This record gives sequence, C-alpha cells and structure tokens, in this order.
Amino acid sequence: MNSQKGVYVITDTATGKLYVGSATADKGMLLKRWTDYVKTLHGGDVELRKLVDEKGEDYVREYFQYTLLENYNQREPDEKILSREKWWKDALTSREFGYNDN
Repeated sequence: MNSQKGVYVITDTATGKLYVGSATADKGMLLKRWTDYVKTLHGGDVELRKLVDEKGEDYVREYFQYTLLENYNQREPDEKILSREKWWKDALTSREFGYNDN
C-alpha cells in the first residue's frame, strides 16, 4: 500500500452517510492516507473533523467502515485518481447526502 494510489469510501454505518476520498502521490499514497485516519480519525477532512468533535472518537471507532473502491499502482497519474474520486462522489451522492464538502 506504500506505493499504491486509490479511491476509497468511508461509511458511517449508524447513519448510512458516506465520505469518498482518494490517495495520490501528493497525499503520500494509500498507506500514508489511511495511517492519517488511524491517527486522527478524520484524516484532516473538514466534515469528518466536525463529526469527531461533535460525536467523539468512540463514535468513529464503532461506526466507521473503510472500503477501497479502486486500487492503482504508483505510475497512474494523480489526475486519473482525482477524476475517479469525483465520479464516485457523483455516483454515491456523497456531497449532497454524505460527508463530502467538495
């Protein structure tokens, strides 16, 4: 995972709300990105940070499920990964009904 890029979804199993994210070279690849979530529980994402502040860390530990939607090797351009992230946000309506604010 240290040399992998990808698109992932975080599911709040209590509410069904989704957060779609991506891991690119710019963000340190997949291992770095998911390590950020383990350390902070929000990965620096605005809406997830708000949720941790409101509901607490135990809520995230109990109800968040992490799923890799697409996996790519390090040679894939970041632009492709970002394009696929946008596609998944649109397909899963995670901006309108989930935790994505962008």
